[in-house]
Amino acid sequence: MRILFTVHAAVSHLRLVVPAAQAAARRGHEVAVASAASMRAETARYGLRFFEAGYDWGENRDTVLALAPTLVTRDQAAYERVLTHDCVLGRPALDMARDLLEVTGSWRPDLVVREGEDMAGYLVAEVLGVPHAGIAGGSTHLLPPDVVRDPLNQLRGELGLPPDPSELTCYRYLLASLLPREYVRDDLVSETLRCYRQTAPERQDERVPGWLAELPAGRPVVYASIGTIAQSMPWQSDEVLTSVVAALGGIECSAIVSVGLDRDLDAFGAVPPHVRLVDSWLPQPRLLPMCDVFVTHGGFSGIREGLTAGVPLLVTPMYDDQPHAAARCAELGVGLSVPGPDATPATIGAAVRTLLSDPAYRDRARAMSRRILASPPMDELVDDLEKLATRR
Repeated sequence: MRILFTVHAAVSHLRLVVPAAQAAARRGHEVAVASAASMRAETARYGLRFFEAGYDWGENRDTVLALAPTLVTRDQAAYERVLTHDCVLGRPALDMARDLLEVTGSWRPDLVVREGEDMAGYLVAEVLGVPHAGIAGGSTHLLPPDVVRDPLNQLRGELGLPPDPSELTCYRYLLASLLPREYVRDDLVSETLRCYRQTAPERQDERVPGWLAELPAGRPVVYASIGTIAQSMPWQSDEVLTSVVAALGGIECSAIVSVGLDRDLDAFGAVPPHVRLVDSWLPQPRLLPMCDVFVTHGGFSGIREGLTAGVPLLVTPMYDDQPHAAARCAELGVGLSVPGPDATPATIGAAVRTLLSDPAYRDRARAMSRRILASPPMDELVDDLEKLATRR
């Protein structure tokens, strides 16, 4: 069976679908990933075939002009409206679908699996008449059937398709969640929602730094990372990073702060010996089980990996799905939230000390970890995908 995985051009979005793609490839299926050109090298690190389709949103002038004002003003509601209607359900989806139709002219899939916010995969599957499935991402909760139905029907019309006869539209076959229903709540359609346990994506060049084994015993480990946002949005993230570094400098712990790839470490000034700044790739899922607190911006992959490891979370949301993730973690009692604009050495330090000293946060994080680990594995998702392909 041929399975085409479609994703937006971001490393975290790619990592959302990689474990499923790798599990399908191990099963013997022919697998490929389609995304913008910038994802080619990263896809190769996972040993997966790549097709170029779509474009990088951050490099597209229309998208930048639409989103930039909402980011500068930190108007989250306006940002979500633009993201949903102008980007996810707008011209970018149609353009990528047309690229995919060229790809599938010579490599026709039996099934399309899309990340939750990519609607191009749904459109091309409908044109080809093959089943499709989604893997829910951080902003999928913004896209229930009643929101996507009319815009998707407009895009379908552009491709010569009639209106979708199903009320569930892009969710009518399967929507896979990589977090339990306790986290999901009612944000996603329940009729076709199934929860699975995602294994950590495996990069062919992955290595755990040797210095991790030398961390002193009897001292808590605090890991902080703001993911790929550090390089793409430094005007928001650097203030948070600086506050995190300063806060951890005043806490008795072993602190590891990932500041983004190839950053100038000297820009953060002198740091105490117990704080290690890292400007290279770290295998986060391997690192988190040894940590006592995880400071994160609240990206979906980081939240999922932290909860899987059972680590209390300090979330410092800035934009996109991050405020939603921060609020959900606080509601579940698995962590605390200090919004990016409120992040100072004092507020960050107080939150980290609370998470280290109050065992209730770790107890609830571990309970959530048990729910995640008890979910069906990626191989069962592949089973369900195989069943979909035979329903045509």
